[in-house]
Amino acid sequence: MVEKKKVIEMLPNQMVKSLIGKTIRVEMKGEESDLVGKLEGVDDYMNLFLSNAMEYKNGEKLRNLGNIVLRGNNVILIQPYEV
Repeated sequence: MVEKKKVIEMLPNQMVKSLIGKTIRVEMKGEESDLVGKLEGVDDYMNLFLSNAMEYKNGEKLRNLGNIVLRGNNVILIQPYEV
């Protein structure tokens, strides 16, 4: 018997909104470093508000950024961050 997996369709902004309250990793256009922080909010333009944000390059922590807002059209990738 073959099991069918249930596919849940979700728009990108719904997917990002489901990550609110969780720690995420963000790649930005034109940057070599990644940003990691707790997603506090997102709007319809995919602008992100992160708290306790940190900048990493090649897995090495560069600096603490604190609370930051990232402009949505400069975001390339958003993913849950797992330690």
